[in-house]
Formats: sequence, structure tokens, C-alpha cells
Amino acid sequence: MEFAEENEILAVYLPPAKAFIPFRVKAIVNKGYEEINYGAIPLSAGTSLNTFDGGAATVPAYGVMPARAYTPNGISFPAPSEIASSVIQATDMWYTNESLAHRLFHVITLVTPAFLRMDIQIPKNVPQISFQGEKATMGIDKTFGFKRGKVETVIIPCVNYGWRFGNDTNMSVYTFVRFIYREYDIEIVKDPELIFNIAIQRFPAKWKTLQMSTLDPVVKSALERDYGADFKGFPIYSVYERDKAVSEYREIVRKLRM
Repeated sequence: MEFAEENEILAVYLPPAKAFIPFRVKAIVNKGYEEINYGAIPLSAGTSLNTFDGGAATVPAYGVMPARAYTPNGISFPAPSEIASSVIQATDMWYTNESLAHRLFHVITLVTPAFLRMDIQIPKNVPQISFQGEKATMGIDKTFGFKRGKVETVIIPCVNYGWRFGNDTNMSVYTFVRFIYREYDIEIVKDPELIFNIAIQRFPAKWKTLQMSTLDPVVKSALERDYGADFKGFPIYSVYERDKAVSEYREIVRKLRM
């Protein structure tokens, strides 16, 4: 994992838009205290899950992943009870809205047992892992397209993310989730020349790619609510297209809300 530090650039890449957002980190909130021992995966007893064998399995107790089972839909993480009444959305502790567009969560999710399959949906319940140009949809329920024990992402404000989990062993397991995160106070870089130099990696930045193969309407709407009309990031240009890139970047910057 590689978090951004104060006054560094975090470049968040949106693959389906072939564009990126260069954020400058102005400050890091709660630095040094960015670990959350969350507890079990929020699976209620009696919940029905799909199985890798084509059937169904019932969650036997809170937070227990049945043998050979996976969560067909994305899971949100409700806020812990002591902060539930204070956060923007009690049912999703990582959700923020446009009022916090100047903040950005960079989240690493670790689960025990570490052999559990994991993937992320952006937005929740929209499959985003694909193969051969979206000819096939992959993920935890397929033979590949997932990670085990750990996933990392950057949370776009106004979007609910979904985490999925799978247990491909023949035993039911108790689970535990731990988050390591950073809450960045950010601003979007507004100098077109600097944006171009970041794009061609002439200027140093920490690059993070969002796990998405399509730009869902929910994400499109969120980007506009957060950062301005028609905003979909800054398109990537080659080193030979400086004039074209800088001209377009200047127009995008003019419309920025933050």
C-alpha cells in the first residue's frame, strides 16, 4: 500500500473514461490513528447466500461465511454505533456527499481469514470486473477477477461502494474486517501545465486506479455533483500532444466547482 503524504499529488485514474483526477493533499486527518478494527463482515444470521456449486447457503450466525458461499451483491459497512448518528449515512460509513467533496477516503480493507475472496463494486451492485473488453464479467463468483484477503480503493463522494466476499473452502469461518485508511483534505490541481506533466508522469504523483470497467451513471452524476458540470476527469494525452492537452485542461479547470 502506498498512501499519499501532505502536499503530494494523488492521481486517481478512471479506466472507462481514460481520464484521471489529480488531487493535491492539503492535509491528512487523524494521521497516525487511521486503523479501524471493524469486526465481523456485516452478515446477519439467516441471510441467504449463493454457493460456488450453484445452490444456496444460509448464514448460521452473525458474521460467519458458510462453506462454499459468496455474497452475490455488494455489502456496505454500517457506521459503528457510537458514530452512527453523526455520519452522513449510518448504513454506509464510507459514504460522503458533495458537502465533503474536499475530502477523500483512501481505504484498504483486510479480512480474516485472509484466504477469503474479495472484490469491489463501484457503485454498489454494479459488476465492474471484466475480461476481453467486457465480453465476460468476472469477480468472486468466477475462476478469476478477485483478490484474497485485501483490497484497496479510493472513495468518490456521492457513491455507495459495495464489497463482496467469497469462501471457496469446505468449512464455515468466522470473519473479521480491519480497515487502514486515510482521510485526505484535498483540492484538484488547477494549473494546466502541471496537470499535463502529471499525466505524462513527468511530475511525481501516487497513482491509484479505480476498479471499474464502465462509467456507471451513478458515478457520472457523482463526479458532476462533486466537482462541476460535465466533469469526468482530465483525459490522458501522450507526451506529443501537449498543446491539445493543455488547451482542453484549461477549459475543464474553468468549469471546476472546487
